[in-house]
Amino acid sequence: MNEQLQTLTRSLTKQPGAAPTMIEKVMAALGVKPPADYIAFLRASNGAEGFMPNGRYLMLEPVEQLVPCNEPYGLGSSSPGLVTFGSDGGMTLFAFDIRRSPIAIVAVDATCMENGPVTQCGDTFVEFLEYLESHTE
Repeated sequence: MNEQLQTLTRSLTKQPGAAPTMIEKVMAALGVKPPADYIAFLRASNGAEGFMPNGRYLMLEPVEQLVPCNEPYGLGSSSPGLVTFGSDGGMTLFAFDIRRSPIAIVAVDATCMENGPVTQCGDTFVEFLEYLESHTE
């Protein structure tokens, strides 16, 4: 994991990294090609959880939980175009918006994921983490 990712996730409790083959298999099942820095993060830490320096809570799902977390919304081409990968521990989900090219990372209300407004948080995983660090709820 690069130094910038390490700095931005320093306050999170991290898990051992995921195998590249598992990451590829899950991303193919989800129909998503996430930013390269997100893949690098998963290789170094398969999920993480904790408070950001600004007090905001962040839960990043382990790669093997991504399919079960997204199944209620549909997978791949049957999804509403949002593939979740984490949350704030409450009602805000963080997702890849695969309706865009390149994809964006967005925040969306869990109760109205399909029709609710989305907040763009960045195009890369680093930009997403920087967004969370600079914005309190």
